[in-house]
Amino acid sequence: MKRFFAAFIAVIMMSVTVSAAQVKVNDKPIDAEAVIVEGRTLVPVRGAFEELGYTVEYDADTKTAVLTKGSSSVVMTAGEASFTANGESITPEVPQQIINSRFMLPLRAVGEALGAEVDWDAQTKTASVKAKTGLKIGGTQTFPVEEVPVNEIELD
Repeated sequence: MKRFFAAFIAVIMMSVTVSAAQVKVNDKPIDAEAVIVEGRTLVPVRGAFEELGYTVEYDADTKTAVLTKGSSSVVMTAGEASFTANGESITPEVPQQIINSRFMLPLRAVGEALGAEVDWDAQTKTASVKAKTGLKIGGTQTFPVEEVPVNEIELD
């Protein structure tokens, strides 16, 4: 019986596709227990995006999370294949889901939808997200323009 139970546990552990990852936001490690599911990093809805300045609201009855910052927003419901970012429907490779009683979202899909830069270091299993400078307006990323003194502008 003990052998059967040990073998059963071993089979279950081998079939789990979830492993741990670290997360950095703007080069600062955060205390967020990220997981890797099917090769994609999922982070708790609270954590990475709060560090980026987003407000997070969660409705436990509908299992819906809303991230907002200024006019930028993301609405996602656990178990759905897609989410909405700034009015645009996005279908990530691994959808948002609840893992160990925590609402987890796909870091790269959400981060890039909000105009952040997302990188992965496979050696250290660290996902990094950085806010880009500039504003995201209707899907277009704009950056500050370098000011040039008037006396250096050549007119034809």
